[in-house]
Amino acid sequence: MDWFLAAVVGAAGGASMEAVDIIKAIKWHRQMPWNVQSDTIDPPQRRADVRPGEECLPAPGWKAYWFAGVLRLFVSGSLTGVVAASYPQSTNPLVAFLIGLGALSAVQQVTTLVPLMVKNAGRAALGGVVEEAQQQAQALQQNGQPTGPGQSNGALAGPGTASPSSGNPQPHTGVAAQPDPTGGGGAA
Repeated sequence: MDWFLAAVVGAAGGASMEAVDIIKAIKWHRQMPWNVQSDTIDPPQRRADVRPGEECLPAPGWKAYWFAGVLRLFVSGSLTGVVAASYPQSTNPLVAFLIGLGALSAVQQVTTLVPLMVKNAGRAALGGVVEEAQQQAQALQQNGQPTGPGQSNGALAGPGTASPSSGNPQPHTGVAAQPDPTGGGGAA
């Protein structure tokens, strides 16, 4: 099955879902869903999530519902077409129809996960930057060049710090120091 035919079958799946939604709305409100006004859904009442004047909004009209239906067909068809183009040997009409049925829900779920994926990708990229900076600092430290203001070898002044110029090499473990999670300052 080629991707275009799969997209058409997926759009048919999206149309089926749209039809089911309209049928449910007609059964619930006993009129076409685009004629349902907000005050007929629930009695007008003040709620914290409703701004003043929203409780008496006009009905959205048939144009808004048709536009939403066309968008659903587009989403269903495009997602099914992409899957069929990616996996042409596995796509048959039943699979394409089922993908079209669930396309809108799948896109909604993925869009809720995108901020989390971007956040994790940013952390991974930042981790790479930090590691690169640490490696550069260690390379400078091994060459005997100062790595920070007022420090001769990047170490804090105090007992137990050896400088490369004094002939006492510093041990290199390759593991950065980690703060004590209990806040106690380390083991005694």
